[in-house]
Amino acid sequence: MKQPIKIQHLVNWFYGNYCARKCYEEIEKQRDHWNKLQKLAKKMEEVEMTHKEFLLMIRNDKTICDLSDGEWSKRKWSWKRDDCIICKKLGVRL
Repeated sequence: MKQPIKIQHLVNWFYGNYCARKCYEEIEKQRDHWNKLQKLAKKMEEVEMTHKEFLLMIRNDKTICDLSDGEWSKRKWSWKRDDCIICKKLGVRL
């Protein structure tokens, strides 16, 4: 069984793995999500849960992230942006 993790860790993990990747073209939306996630972390400071429980909570709540089920399952990667310096140095073209 997976160990429960502090909510602040889960918020940071979610932002980096979901918000930054799925909404990489929408900086303002990312900022809004970051602020909402930080408020959630502050409210639930003492709560611990698994990654799976946290994802289910976020997906069911729809106040922080309003992605549809189809968008949740799509893979979007921020490194596919045209202005990525690392991609340019490696010669990766999209």
